Amino acid sequence: MCRVNFACKGGIRLAQFWVINRRKGAKYIFIAAVAFCAACLLLLEKPFIAVFTEEEGPSAFSSAETDEREVALTFNVSWGEEHVEPILDSLQEKETTAAFFVSGVWAERHTELLERMLEEGHDIGNYGFQFKPYPDRDNEDMRRDMREGHNTIEEATGDPPVFFRPPAGIFNTEVLEAAEQMDYSVIHWGADGKDWQNPGVERIVSNVMESVGPGDVIMLDASDSAKQTSEALPKIIDALQNENYDMISIEALMSGAEISYEDL
Repeated sequence: MCRVNFACKGGIRLAQFWVINRRKGAKYIFIAAVAFCAACLLLLEKPFIAVFTEEEGPSAFSSAETDEREVALTFNVSWGEEHVEPILDSLQEKETTAAFFVSGVWAERHTELLERMLEEGHDIGNYGFQFKPYPDRDNEDMRRDMREGHNTIEEATGDPPVFFRPPAGIFNTEVLEAAEQMDYSVIHWGADGKDWQNPGVERIVSNVMESVGPGDVIMLDASDSAKQTSEALPKIIDALQNENYDMISIEALMSGAEISYEDL
């Protein structure tokens, strides 16, 4: 039996401020400054934070807790094509499939790459039409962007996408409800390569291997801003295989799962 962790992002508290009474002394100012700096460092290290889950209502899939050493590779693509082909080449060479979450704007401009993804057995998910976090938009604008991304991908590939990842992975209850109404499975992640930070190839590999566990969805970036992912990917796949992990589809990872809810 396996258990699926779900995450729902309803909001992020960036920092907490205090009003300091001068007579309390400098030590309280120092404590507040340290707390504020710690909060800033945490946000720089982990900008997308899942803060709550709900047993009632829609949720997002991040990992399946299972005894099987299985994981699913996923990539976000919002702009550029420089690194997508090398990533596809590596996946083909390693006989591995993945899911690509693409923006509608990107899909319009790179239909040939979408065709290759499908031909080589990869899944294509909706990443919204434009790369702009949904909580920054009003509800109707958010829903319009989701529909436009969906329609663009369906027009380009001939198949409607069934998986959805909000731009930047940031979402709230309204986003999840809109996705549910479109019959989407919302896909978050359990392991993050943090390759968008361009920390170095070996660091990206270490980020994945230090955070991954059985049943995890692994998140990587294939946009041009992630300059080291294509070089890191073969090493990530080798490292996962050396740890006896099988890379399977999201659908296979989710199938037969028993739902459980917990804070991440």
